[in-house]
Amino acid sequence: MKEVIGQVINNFEIQEIIGEGSMGVVYRAYHPDLQRYTAIKVLRPEMIDIPDSFERFLQEARTAAQLQHENIVNVINFGEIEESYYLMMEYVEGASMRELVQENPQGIDVKDVAVIFSQIADVLSFSHDAGVLHRDLKPDNILLTSNEDDEGKYRAMVSDFGLVKIARGESLTHTVNGMTLGTPAYMSPEQCTGSETDARTDIYSLGVTMYEAVTGQRPYPIRNLFDAVKFHTSGKLVPPKALNPNIPNQLNILIRQMLNTEPEKRPGSAAEVKNRLARFMPNTQALSQSQMIHRIKSGIRLTSEPSDSQFLFSSIREETLKEASTPISRCIVVSYQGKIENILPPLIMGEELIVGRSNTADIVLGRQERYVSKKHCIIEVLGDRVMVRDLDSTNGTFIGDNRISSTTATAWDEEKDINLGGYKLALTSVKDAEKIQIDQAEEEGTVIQSQVSITCSEAKPESVSLLGSTVYIGRLPECQMILPNGRVSKKHVQIDFEGQEVFVTDLNSTNGSTLNGRRLVPGQRVMWDGNASLKIADFEIDLIKPI
Repeated sequence: MKEVIGQVINNFEIQEIIGEGSMGVVYRAYHPDLQRYTAIKVLRPEMIDIPDSFERFLQEARTAAQLQHENIVNVINFGEIEESYYLMMEYVEGASMRELVQENPQGIDVKDVAVIFSQIADVLSFSHDAGVLHRDLKPDNILLTSNEDDEGKYRAMVSDFGLVKIARGESLTHTVNGMTLGTPAYMSPEQCTGSETDARTDIYSLGVTMYEAVTGQRPYPIRNLFDAVKFHTSGKLVPPKALNPNIPNQLNILIRQMLNTEPEKRPGSAAEVKNRLARFMPNTQALSQSQMIHRIKSGIRLTSEPSDSQFLFSSIREETLKEASTPISRCIVVSYQGKIENILPPLIMGEELIVGRSNTADIVLGRQERYVSKKHCIIEVLGDRVMVRDLDSTNGTFIGDNRISSTTATAWDEEKDINLGGYKLALTSVKDAEKIQIDQAEEEGTVIQSQVSITCSEAKPESVSLLGSTVYIGRLPECQMILPNGRVSKKHVQIDFEGQEVFVTDLNSTNGSTLNGRRLVPGQRVMWDGNASLKIADFEIDLIKPI
């Protein structure tokens, strides 16, 4: 498809990209005579040849055009442009829920959550009554804008009905070869497993989004559909109140019920959710003094899609092309100031790995390295190519000596390392990684990750090598293994590898640690033979030793 910036559609001149979604790129366009903006979503050229992509895009236009509601983004027009199709929509000035979550890492104020989600629940109640499910509700599809009719209020708008399903009739959003569409982190258990869905699947997605709004983090560390099936069906949910003690008990209960793995145990309707949120609504005076109103009025800016959908290739395309889950013959070696700290498992096609200091990153660079941002860059595996993109980090991401872009992905040349302050990430073959492990063992007289390590599938990172030095497990970013759970202390336990023996010491943690069925005595070092898992909160950590 040719470059569309500068082209004119219905007297609207396309000016710039304001967002990138799974199926299309969103542009801002301007009508000079009317002095009016509009948003134009253009179907990605790579989606044209994928079965049913045009039908899904057209279905989005038809359905959104039929749903007339003050909290739904209006569709204005639909047509062809170059070798693709476009959808012209109402242009909404304001902030996305994604931006608000990022700006409030400890959670958005409960009163504002009640105001926002009451409106979203009303939209879902309206669309469900019309026989339409959204099926892709997430923070990026919720926009906050000023209310022209009432200066003391603001409106929450729902956009992108791209994966809608008509509840009474045939759906045009059936998947190819039985695959499921949606955004994995926000899917209901029945949606990510391809089971029959109804209005309660939207209630689950609303619950995930509300959980993220009140805690600042998602309920599960999901990167792809396979993670989604594992976590959404597990029922192992950390209560939101454990992460944010300021959440009222009744709101904590509501969110937990919305996230129940069994649809029949969730609230029966979106209208019920709205009614239950009413008790947390602020009065008119409190609402007019809300910081949210000042944020929306003073910080009007264009919204863009989120970290998990603005990247070059999104989860829908990834699943549709059926690339995910296939290992490739390369892996990443992480070193700090010349010393190897970690050798990661072989990369997987379709995998997206966020690198940074945050304990929610996939590759956690936990040392107090001032040149590394909390979420610094993203590594993505596309077929046999490994791509890297900077995440607007403070000090930039370098491949070799070249600083890479934060707007487009750059191919990772295997001959060059990614440089992040004192850290280096090298891309190497699995065979060469094994040789590095052997050489490292011979040089340092110790055994590294593939031979002696601790592993936990829900930790960040999942596996940590024991290199003869102390390893800490806890919630702090500087811990070598991070367990994202409110029941885990900042520094919970200490692991020491001496000679061929491994020792565990509980660091006076609040909720304790268990090994071989016995609770560890704080400060008392205990030998760990690896025959049983070390249990911390709901986590089980295994010791992998050579045979």
